[in-house]
Amino acid sequence: MSGMRISGRMFDLGLAVLVAAQLAASVVLRSAGGETGDEIVLPGGSSLGGTCWFRGVFHVDCPFCGLTRSFVALAHGELAAAVRFHPAGPLLFAAMVAALIALVTVFVRRAQPLSERRGFSFAYQAVALVSLLLGVIKMVRS
Repeated sequence: MSGMRISGRMFDLGLAVLVAAQLAASVVLRSAGGETGDEIVLPGGSSLGGTCWFRGVFHVDCPFCGLTRSFVALAHGELAAAVRFHPAGPLLFAAMVAALIALVTVFVRRAQPLSERRGFSFAYQAVALVSLLLGVIKMVRS
């Protein structure tokens, strides 16, 4: 099937669904585990699970450890906890909210898809790079 390509509009729609799902999960999930809030639980109280495999194998945080807890804390208005869990959490959360608003706006207006815009690609890559850098710094400090 050579030549099969996803249109920019469909890519934007898929990205919007993924971003909306992540943000919705942040609202639905809850922090538990006492003062540290290290455990994330489902609405019924069941644990979301243990630590990431990287931490389990190497006994050090991976560059992404803490992002879920950071997003959950942000969704529940706990900025200090969010930064403590992962310094890039607030940046990524804000970028995802902005991206979702832009994706919906572009889709409704039937404007040029964001995925086909150079500025969006640059912003996406810049946020990803800064987040990865902050994650590596966090990993080295753990």
